[in-house]
Amino acid sequence: MKRLCRRGILVAGLVALLAMTGCGESERSAPGRPAAGPSAGAHDPNRVALSREAILQAGIQTEVIRPAPFAVTLSLPARLSPVPESAEELEARLVYQSAEARYRRASSELERSRKLATENVVASKAVQGAEAEFAQAKVDRLRAETALRNLGIDGSREAVFPAADFWALAEVYDQQVPQVKAGAKAWVRVESFPDEPFAARVVSLARFLKPQTRTLTARIAIQDPQHRLRPQEVATAEIRVSERSALSVPVSALLYEGVERVLFVKHGESFVKIRVKAGAQQAGRVEILEGIADGDEVVTRGAQLLFGELYRTGIPSGDEEDAGKKDDDEDSGGR
Repeated sequence: MKRLCRRGILVAGLVALLAMTGCGESERSAPGRPAAGPSAGAHDPNRVALSREAILQAGIQTEVIRPAPFAVTLSLPARLSPVPESAEELEARLVYQSAEARYRRASSELERSRKLATENVVASKAVQGAEAEFAQAKVDRLRAETALRNLGIDGSREAVFPAADFWALAEVYDQQVPQVKAGAKAWVRVESFPDEPFAARVVSLARFLKPQTRTLTARIAIQDPQHRLRPQEVATAEIRVSERSALSVPVSALLYEGVERVLFVKHGESFVKIRVKAGAQQAGRVEILEGIADGDEVVTRGAQLLFGELYRTGIPSGDEEDAGKKDDDEDSGGR
């Protein structure tokens, strides 16, 4: 009898223990809480989901990316000018013109003095003075002519350039000179109109290399019919040096995340952040070398808003943190 009683007590205790274990599991699996396991609370940190109404309200715009001709450009520092010649060229030309006028005047005066001397109208001293003036004028003209030649300018010819609304004088380094051709398309940007590239064309390259900077000056004719550009304004000239088929996006589509470039690609009614490798830039578009494919729908307007929304949803709210702490406390108490 004692053995039967002991055996009954053990069975009853085991049943009670199993019942308590089942209650604990049912509490942790209640419908209002996330199920246990690695998939609980899964969240894609690179995806933002928005309703159609929210997309419209946010003004988000997209563009389907296709391969298209993309101009490879050379970006050069430049300054704006109402004339196509550099300050060195203008100064050298003016000095030469002044020296040439003095030489002609001295030559004419010497001839006149000699003629008057033969008629005993003037003394020989006047002739000597005219000869000295002529000699000095000849030296000055030779010096000015040499300066012009060092700049690749023929003093006997007038400079002839096509008509243009305005000019940009860009500095081309000697190793870049083979890439820049006369007639090449170009775009000029200035700080006063940062989002508006001005269409332009390379007319010619100066013929002298500046010894201080090792650069040649490219003369770029700009289309500015409204006369908004100003002399001496600092500019950037983008000269087309070649063209290839490429995928490109508007500059507004790209964002910085640290040192990396990212953009958003639309998938259904959600947007996925993609890291990309950017290449050359021209006329407001940037070539994408890696990260997107033909047919991807890229966000071109509103990317910054999506980036902020992605950051916001990635931070747990106060209620979620409190709920998580409460679950941890209950689990600890159960153990």
